[in-house]
Amino acid sequence: MFILKGHWDLRMLWAVLTVTAKFYICCLSAATGYSLVFLVRTAYRSHGLSKHGAASDSPQTKREIIKMAKGIENVRQLHTLFFFLFGVFCTNEIYAAVRAIQDSRMSLSALGFEVFGPVIAFAFCTFVTFACLHSFQWIVAARVQSMSVANLYSLENQ
Repeated sequence: MFILKGHWDLRMLWAVLTVTAKFYICCLSAATGYSLVFLVRTAYRSHGLSKHGAASDSPQTKREIIKMAKGIENVRQLHTLFFFLFGVFCTNEIYAAVRAIQDSRMSLSALGFEVFGPVIAFAFCTFVTFACLHSFQWIVAARVQSMSVANLYSLENQ
């Protein structure tokens, strides 16, 4: 991968990003932590419910499955919100980079393409985070969905 071969100093990249991008990264980190804790708890609860197969017909189990499915949908909406916010903040970063190039045109050391390095790093890190979160959320959602389908199948065969 071409982007991984770059020599990036994370402290330097952090210093170059705008305040809004830093704020977004902090908020994305908090949302990632929340999502991971919620999804791990949901996976653990679904594993516990699948162990007790005999009690899968109980109303309590049905309520738990519905609660987990609604929670996963909320996490999905949180990820969508942060994806749209990423578009806003990335556009702001690109505008700042273009503005820096425009302001430096008159100087002897005009900036070039290297000014887009922090924007590219910002986008790369954000998309890697979203890819990991989406994969984990998809795995947990598939597990909960298979439990609900198995629950419906057991109700039809009674």
